[in-house]
Amino acid sequence: MGIKERREREKNERRDSILKAAIQVYDKEGYHAITMEKIAETAELGRATLYLYFKTKDEIFIHAILSYSDFFRQRLKELYANRSEIKDNLLESLWLTFIEYYEKDRESFNATLYFHQSEMIRNLPGDLRILLDRSGSHIYAYLSKIMAYGIEQGVFRDCSAKTLAEVVWTSFLGIIHLENSKRAMNRKSHLLITWQLALELLSKGILKSP
Repeated sequence: MGIKERREREKNERRDSILKAAIQVYDKEGYHAITMEKIAETAELGRATLYLYFKTKDEIFIHAILSYSDFFRQRLKELYANRSEIKDNLLESLWLTFIEYYEKDRESFNATLYFHQSEMIRNLPGDLRILLDRSGSHIYAYLSKIMAYGIEQGVFRDCSAKTLAEVVWTSFLGIIHLENSKRAMNRKSHLLITWQLALELLSKGILKSP
């Protein structure tokens, strides 16, 4: 490996360490308690080095969310590419992809939920808001394509593919919101059972009868 390639790799590794540090601080202290200094300290970098990569904590968080969301987009892309092989289990496969996305990095998932609140979106600078919107649009495009395929193949009932994508995805998000609230109040979580019941009920409402 040449000097240029090694420097580029080190630069990318340092950038990734910043994104991971931001999520760690968010999970421990919450968004409003976060400072650039805390992120730099957690990433074991000097403040001057941190500012070479990012200018604000919002910029760091948006790029952390985009990196995490890209994994989800890629998994949806793969699911759609294999749609004919999994046609009879399309909804279950999609639901399991949601779970995989959540369990890959729960802290990043929760940070993503936080930044998609209307108040947070309104307060973001325009360029960051555009990046977030573009990422979400790509994800919804794949969700809609998956739903449209299920409808076309007679697996799902006839309805709007875009609306169906929103119903299924927001059902999953609602469960996560509820379980996060339970944990915050030290109440017992029933995440796995709730996931299973939700999939069963969604299947009864969405899948066409044989």
